[in-house]
Parts: sequence; structure tokens; C-alpha cells
Amino acid sequence: MPKKIEVDLVKKGMFIAELDRPWMESPFLIAGFVVESDEEIQQLRDCCTYVFVDPERSLQTDMIELAPRIKGARPVAETVAVSVMKDRVLPGDHQMKPSPAQNEAFAAEYGEDIDHLSMRRGPRVTAASARESAKAVHRMLEVDSPFIDYETTSPVDVEINTAREVQAELEHSINASLERFSATQTLELEPVKEVTHSMVESMIRNPDASFLLAQLKSQDSFTYTHSVEASVLAVLFGRHLGLTPEDLNVLAMGVLLLDIGKIKLPSKLLEKKGKLTSVEVKLLKKHVDYSLKVLEKTPDLDPDIVAIVRYHHERMDGTGYPEGRKGLAIPPFARIAAIIDFYDAITHCRPYRNKVSRSKAINALYNRSGKHFQPELVEEFIQCLGVYQTGELVLLSNGEVAIVVTQNKIRRLRPIVLIVRDCDKQEVALPFTRDLEKEMRDDAGKPLSIASSLNPGAYGVSADEFYL
Repeated sequence: MPKKIEVDLVKKGMFIAELDRPWMESPFLIAGFVVESDEEIQQLRDCCTYVFVDPERSLQTDMIELAPRIKGARPVAETVAVSVMKDRVLPGDHQMKPSPAQNEAFAAEYGEDIDHLSMRRGPRVTAASARESAKAVHRMLEVDSPFIDYETTSPVDVEINTAREVQAELEHSINASLERFSATQTLELEPVKEVTHSMVESMIRNPDASFLLAQLKSQDSFTYTHSVEASVLAVLFGRHLGLTPEDLNVLAMGVLLLDIGKIKLPSKLLEKKGKLTSVEVKLLKKHVDYSLKVLEKTPDLDPDIVAIVRYHHERMDGTGYPEGRKGLAIPPFARIAAIIDFYDAITHCRPYRNKVSRSKAINALYNRSGKHFQPELVEEFIQCLGVYQTGELVLLSNGEVAIVVTQNKIRRLRPIVLIVRDCDKQEVALPFTRDLEKEMRDDAGKPLSIASSLNPGAYGVSADEFYL
């Protein structure tokens, strides 16, 4: 049984089972961990007043008498669901079997032939198997609509112009609606719906264009720009799952409105960098209720949109809020929105926490798979994002520096990239694309592939200058 203690009494070796605030409102990605450093103790002191320590899972024994260790128990560091290898992630053997795309990443990491690895570890990825995987999850969602097998009909360099206009219009539209709400206390969403439909239509033609722009336009402040980015991500995922255009519109609108109720919360609370009191935590959770009160005054709003907003903080194990729903009692689109909301939250800066890398965010999702989020949805979400995500800066094996611009649905390690630096890291006068699925060797006849991910700004490259 976890014991409540003042945060100043925390010592190395203690297992922190619970905080006095939601885990998402803390610097910690893992819900439950053994304190291993002075830095972690200081982080706890900075954000919490008290914590709950589990004696049975603690290594520290000089403050509380611990119950006997569970036979076969392993330190937390060994039970994290995902092992991070450079910028790739693979689930541990005890959690879930690696997906085909992650098998491919493993092969690239250790220099094994991809075909041989596939023969040993499972069937090779094909267009049919990738589609069947998405179809299977679509069936599990039990939505009243057929699976749509979308094809890209517009190249990214063409569609990106439309995507740029649509996203700018969507940001303007939602902000204008919020300004009118401040004056009238009525949220007018019809103009927002129209632009959202245009975004969905663009992403049906080519999802990479909108997602690329959303990644490049990422800002550190918590604004409704982030809601647009999350909405784009939701459509990207929904398209991957074969949802109909009508369902994609519902998902896009629901995710866009997830945190609309925060306009009712004090700005000092939303911007607070220090500890949140128990009263403040309760108030922060009330944003769901506030959102619903705002939306109930909005005419002709699809009930499925309201359900997304109502239940996106519910968790599969029943630990969410506001109703503590469990498992399939959570509506399917709300289960999708929960993953989108979590991923978006931790990959952007918040007043109480810096943003984390995409690989760490994926790690965190895997760690919560089956507990907070539906495992099959987590797996498909990672498949949807790809090993190297759209907008990511990468180094090729021949030394060139590139930006990932288009995903390869089958060979996730071989996307289309935009070359922006040559082999000597000199600026390319006229950037050009390489389709790594087709270009298997470089000019010297050596195998050509992505060697590693790069940090934003590496070699003086600012990805947004090429597309914004």
C-alpha cells in the first residue's frame, strides 16, 4: 500500500507510485519510477508538495520498513516497455511483439539484412499486410462505417500550397470564434467547420503536406495553433485507420475543441511553473466540464464531437477523468483523441515542463499501452507516424543532410527526403528530393539509407525555411 509523505522526505531508492498532481502535469514521463538521482529529487520538490511511496517496490529501506520484495521483480529501469536505440524504438519482449516497421529499424541499427530479419522475426511488410493491420483495428473500433483505403492523389510539393492556406485560415477562424465567444458567450463554429472540411479534403489527397507544415510551425507557447496541429495529427491517424471523410471531419473538429474549456480557467493557473496545490489540480481537471458547458450552447453540434471532448481524459484502466470509464466503455474516437492529446502535450513545451523528443514520446506511449491507451491503437499510431517522421532532419549514409517530406507506407525506413546539404555539409544551391525506396545506392555505388536522425538546426539547417 503506497504511503503519503512530504516531498522533502523523498530519498534515492524510493518508488514514487503517485504524485499530488496528474503525471501529465509533471516533468516525468513514466507513471511510477524509482528515484535514482538528486536531479529527480529536485524535480519532485519543484512540482509537488507530497507524493505516494510504494514500500514493496522501493529500494530504500532506512526510512520505512519495506515488505518483502516480490519474487522475480526487476528494477524499473529494466521494465520500461520500450528500449530506445539511438532514435529508434523497439518494444521489450515482455510487452508486445515488434511491428514490421520496428523490425526493419532493428535491422538497420545492427546491420542485418532486412529480408533475412523478416524471415526470422515475422512476415515481411507488404501493402496488403499493412492494410490488413489497419483494417483489423478499424473493425475493433466498431464504427458504423466501412474501411476506406486511401490513395495519395496529389504530390506534396503541390498540395503543400493548399495546406498552407487552409491551416492559416483555420487558425484565423478558430481565434475569431473565440473572440466572438468572449463578447457573446456563444461559440459560433460554422466557419470553423467549413475550413476543417477543407483541411480534411487536403489531407485525403496528401496527408504529408499538412503534417509537414504542422510540424514545422510548432511553437513553444500554448496557443490554439497547437490545437490545429493536434487536429492535423488526428486526421493523419484517422486516415491511416481508414475512417470515412465524415468521420475524419468529426475527429478533426473534436480534437480542435479538446481544451476549449481552458478559456474559463485563470491564465495564472495555466502558466504556473511551480507546484500546483491539490485545489489547483482539481480546478485544472474542471476544464472538461467547462468545455462541455461551452459546447452545450453551440447549435447543431455532432454528439460524437461532444463525446470526444467529454471522454478524451478517460483511460483504459479506469484511472482517467471525469467519469473513470474503463476499456471499451470509452467511445472509439475519444480513445483516438486521448493518444493524440497525450503525444501533442509532451512534444510541446509547457510552463512546467520542456518538450521531449519524438522518440521519447513514443517510448512514453508504449509505456502506457494497455494501461492508459488501447494497445492496438498505440501500435497503429506509431506505424502511422513512421520511424522517421515527416519534417524530421536526417543524415544519409553518404553524408547528405535531408528533411523527411513523404512517408513510405511499406518501407518506413525509406521515405522521400529533401536534400538540403551535400556530402560535405555545404548548402545545396537547389534542394532536390530523393526517393529512398527507389534510390537504393549512392553515386559511389554504396548502399544508401538514413544513417540517423539529427537535432533541429543541425548543420545550420532550419527546416521551416524550405516550406513555410
